[in-house]
Amino acid sequence: MKDESHVDSGFDMTPMIDVVMLLIIFFLVTSQFSQSIRTPLELPRQEGQKLEDQDNSGDIVVDLLANGSIRLEGEELSMDSFIAMVSTEILHGDPNMEVLIRPDRAGPALHLNKLCALLSESGVRAYRIATTPADWGAR
Repeated sequence: MKDESHVDSGFDMTPMIDVVMLLIIFFLVTSQFSQSIRTPLELPRQEGQKLEDQDNSGDIVVDLLANGSIRLEGEELSMDSFIAMVSTEILHGDPNMEVLIRPDRAGPALHLNKLCALLSESGVRAYRIATTPADWGAR
């Protein structure tokens, strides 16, 4: 004899919905952290080379603030400690590594020139300077 009092309600989707909601929250929170690492800077206005097809995932991105201090991944460093870190990376990592410098437009060129000279002396073969297109915002 079959037990007619028990009705199969089908597949319960509640745990699946809970997991999806937790994943959405996790990705939203982590994307906020990754965006807050970059210091908002007003970059120099200059037409630059467009590098859309180039893989720059191994490059070091450094912010050069107007007062001459350096910020790397949200942490402020002295210029000497940054150069020491770059030298170590060149010795133990990729010797063809590039550095992307994001200088503050309000800062004097003296700081940028000093950083570029120190990078060249430490063995960096190539560095780039981030700019904002001259006609940006004029549209």
